[in-house]
Amino acid sequence: MYQSINKLLLQHQKKYLRYVDTTDYSSENLDLDQFSYFIITINKTDKCILIEQFCYNAEGHIYSIFFKGPTAKHLSSIICHFQQLNTIISTAHAIYLGRELMKSELALVLDQQYIQD
Repeated sequence: MYQSINKLLLQHQKKYLRYVDTTDYSSENLDLDQFSYFIITINKTDKCILIEQFCYNAEGHIYSIFFKGPTAKHLSSIICHFQQLNTIISTAHAIYLGRELMKSELALVLDQQYIQD
């Protein structure tokens, strides 16, 4: 694949091409945020994705926020806008959340069981 990409690039662009597939990141652990985490489930009857975000306030007390939506895109938009009022999640956590939301949506579409990683 990189050979075909390499042919399309100009000489000065080639120095920016990095071969990221040579590094195996699959064994690395995800560093979760210390202030919140998400539990994702699906409801096949209502055809929706359910998310419960557990957050810790300044005193260390836990509270939860519920999100419900039909698609990963819809929920991502809601969470993104809501995060402006709540704790900010890390980039790694946001990527993980996006991946899990897509898995949950696919499970709904294919009428399969969803298991969160």
